[in-house]
Amino acid sequence: MTDAAMPVPHPLSNLSDDALDWQVLLHSGTATAADQARYQRWCQLSSAHAEAAREAEALWQDLGHTPTAQTLSPPAAPRTWRRLSAIAASLAMLMAGYGAWQQVPVWRSDYHTSVGQRQSLTLADGSRVTLNTGSALSVAFSADQRKVVLEAGEALFETVDDPRPFVVEAGGAPVTSSAAVFSVRRQAEGDRVLLAEGEARVGEQPLQPSADARTQTAWQRGKLIFNGKPLGQVLAELERYQRGRILVPDHKLAALEVSGVFDLDDPHALLRTLEQRYGLKVTYLPFLAVVY
Repeated sequence: MTDAAMPVPHPLSNLSDDALDWQVLLHSGTATAADQARYQRWCQLSSAHAEAAREAEALWQDLGHTPTAQTLSPPAAPRTWRRLSAIAASLAMLMAGYGAWQQVPVWRSDYHTSVGQRQSLTLADGSRVTLNTGSALSVAFSADQRKVVLEAGEALFETVDDPRPFVVEAGGAPVTSSAAVFSVRRQAEGDRVLLAEGEARVGEQPLQPSADARTQTAWQRGKLIFNGKPLGQVLAELERYQRGRILVPDHKLAALEVSGVFDLDDPHALLRTLEQRYGLKVTYLPFLAVVY
């Protein structure tokens, strides 16, 4: 492994993020003795580096040791793959139609990302926006307000102070702020809004800062972090970052508690890690992965 393959700090990251990057690498199954040595040198750069390393190592030790993970026996493999092949063929056709439908918000947006892509941009007022996977944003600033429309997906907003309110419209009540850091995710069941810093409100309702906002918005730093989340929810989240479906036919398995820090730049590594850590198996078909 060359120096170029070492974890590279994200522009918005801090030492904690870099330390987690090291843990992802060291537990990837591909780390070499040279990687271990580089990690030790990184830890010795300063007391802050050493503390970040200790915290990341402690977090990693806590991940993946839930009672469910220790007692659950993976169910038997599906009895026939003929039905799954038929499902895969159907999904291939559905994905083609879905892809065309999904482009509708993109056609009318000012900025957009494709599946698995992230993009950061600075608006005319100096506010920063980071778009998550499969997202689309339109901007309509005026003399009275700084309005943006989240046509699809998810975005993190870092707004600056301005006499005009900053307004985010998605599928539900508008989110209004002045100077704040918050994310908005457009979903069929209703918008999800997380406030990290500052003040904001949804409609007339003031928002309270979310205690886990940093974890929930780790995607902007290229990570997905789960701590005791059901496998079904984890895989549903992973689906947002790749094309195709991920199915868990067994309901008991879907309830398996999963923990870990995963690299969004290699979403397939999440499935490989689940296979190794929880004794799962994954069968891949066109536009379909079956976990059992």
